[in-house]
Amino acid sequence: MQKTHDLIEQITGKAPQWFRPPFGVTNPNIARAAVQMNYQTIGWSIRSMDTVSKDAHRLYNRIIKKVHPGAIILFHDICLITVDTLPLLIQFLRENDYEMVTLDKLLNLNPYAD
Repeated sequence: MQKTHDLIEQITGKAPQWFRPPFGVTNPNIARAAVQMNYQTIGWSIRSMDTVSKDAHRLYNRIIKKVHPGAIILFHDICLITVDTLPLLIQFLRENDYEMVTLDKLLNLNPYAD
């Protein structure tokens, strides 16, 4: 975690304050390290399952059934199915008066140290 923190700070000039645990799973060691680094652990409320889904329409339907105000939807940028699903999802969200915002706005937390 420290190496990644240092690399992010070196590249961006900003020290991160958020941590998303791999697979969303913590254990006592990871939790302790996050606390020691003063990280706010960030998760999601809707797991898209885009890493295992094969059909964009099924994926889309799975997500819209769970959408709610304040939802954080987990997607992976390495999944082509995500590219196919996002336009449909964005259209649905707009048509149903959802506002898509960045996490810092949604959570009212600063992602980087001042």
